[in-house]
Amino acid sequence: MDSIINCHVIDPKNIGDLLSCPLNYFTFPGYHTEKADIRQIDAEAARGKHLIIGGGGLLYSRFLTDILNSASHREGKKLIAWGIGQQVYKPFTTEDIKAFDYSQYLDDFDLIGIRDIDTPYNWVPCASCMHSAFDKKREVKHEYVVFSHKKFQIKIDDFPRITNESKSFEEVLDFLGSGETILTSSYHGAYWGTLLGRKVLAFPFSSKFYTLKHKPAIHPLDKWRQDRKRFYLFNKLVYEFRYKNKFSCALENWQNALKDCQLYPESLEESRSRNQWYYNEILEHLAD
Repeated sequence: MDSIINCHVIDPKNIGDLLSCPLNYFTFPGYHTEKADIRQIDAEAARGKHLIIGGGGLLYSRFLTDILNSASHREGKKLIAWGIGQQVYKPFTTEDIKAFDYSQYLDDFDLIGIRDIDTPYNWVPCASCMHSAFDKKREVKHEYVVFSHKKFQIKIDDFPRITNESKSFEEVLDFLGSGETILTSSYHGAYWGTLLGRKVLAFPFSSKFYTLKHKPAIHPLDKWRQDRKRFYLFNKLVYEFRYKNKFSCALENWQNALKDCQLYPESLEESRSRNQWYYNEILEHLAD
């Protein structure tokens, strides 16, 4: 029996990474399937197996070697990208996003589905849209809710808030659905909020927020600052501690971007249809 390995980031403290795995939603009759963390993929264990890479923001320099190594050990089997996308963290412009070099990651792939819009490749959004929890109707209870990436937190105390470290997807969707407008620094917070039929204002920390087909409003940011604690003695700074993985951003005038918020009532059906289409494409390619 042929095998399929779905390689993505398996981070128990990032619900977006966990839910982006297509094997959570699609079955492949006649194949042995398994999941693997792309950061720890055993090249020998992957030898001679079909590989699905995705989902998530894997088109980023830290994953380039992992992707190329995976491609080199497939031995005639299929290499498939499903719902992956670009990430640029350093200061970037709109032109930088459009000029992103996808080919350095994707030239060896047999079938390509990219979650980013306006690329030369098939648009295939994150497979998490297939989760049945989206079918539940949710009542708006708050004007705003805040859903932050665990490293890039929006520190507005006036509104209900959680982070993407949350363990229960149903609870995350209940939280997002309770807001009329979602303020978020999480890519999946923006994506899921849109699929739930809510308005979204994103506080971006990388280029990926600008590549969504159903675009959120954007609070423009120059940069995220590393959080720090300062210790003083007799009003003199004696020590400064910087958190390695905690950042904050300027929040002044964030309300000005609310005018750009839109609703996309067709987004859930469109995203699901596209994933179902891509699944059928994959089955045909595997059968070749």
